[in-house]
Amino acid sequence: MTKEKHMSLNALPYPGEYALATGTTAVRRLQVLHNIYSPVGRRVLLQAGLKNGMRVADFGCGVGLVSRMLAEIVGPSGSVTGIDLSAAQLEQARALCKRERLTNTHFVEASAYNTGLERGSFDLVYCRFLLLHLTDPAACLREMRDLLRPGGVLVVEDGDLTSATSVPPTALDAFADLFGRLGPTRGLDYTLGSNLYQLVVGTEFSNASLEVHQPAVLKGENRYLLKWSVEEAGRAFVDAGLITWAELDRTLLEMQEAIENPGVIVLMPRMSLVWARKALS
Repeated sequence: MTKEKHMSLNALPYPGEYALATGTTAVRRLQVLHNIYSPVGRRVLLQAGLKNGMRVADFGCGVGLVSRMLAEIVGPSGSVTGIDLSAAQLEQARALCKRERLTNTHFVEASAYNTGLERGSFDLVYCRFLLLHLTDPAACLREMRDLLRPGGVLVVEDGDLTSATSVPPTALDAFADLFGRLGPTRGLDYTLGSNLYQLVVGTEFSNASLEVHQPAVLKGENRYLLKWSVEEAGRAFVDAGLITWAELDRTLLEMQEAIENPGVIVLMPRMSLVWARKALS
């Protein structure tokens, strides 16, 4: 991070602060997010080379939903280390893996910039919807690179929150508007997914591949992701002066009406998935 950027971040009221809920309050939203994005994520992980026996680091593991999926794929002969800065998230992750009787997982409370884990000791490192919550995503990618063994695999997924919408347009479009305006107030780029490939290539990974997809949700609980996210981040939006509490309440009611309308197609944030390798030497 440059001196100029560091100084500008210090001038922000909430530099890099996570706007969404953590711990038990976040489980409902994160489960729906996992339902929406994990089918393609799992396929890409396997395509990138994830297999039985690998040692994997899951950056920004949250409540452990992806950690569980990774642990099931690598099996008892492999291992998954979940990393998160939130103790509340890690408590949920440990409980989930314990319920699933996954003995090949453990969790570390640490910064994504400096995990304190052994350099060159992982076969694959992974994150989903983490980098756009960081003021210096390139520093996280460098930490991921340093944890990989030579030839190890990086898999990252991240979105452009401003790409979420509905067809026809409804109050659900408030998600893209509010997060798009919140990001700059915290020194964050909520459109990061659109530049994810270039970010990875610029961090000295080789043989990078890219896939982009945007889930469309026609029915069921998954339609609530945009509304629940706006609800959780409500205080952040109000504190930033983007909306009043009264306007937020009205917006949430209108989002609910759109969710319940079977004629509305809900388009979730467009997701970019990039996988690459660390150089052999």
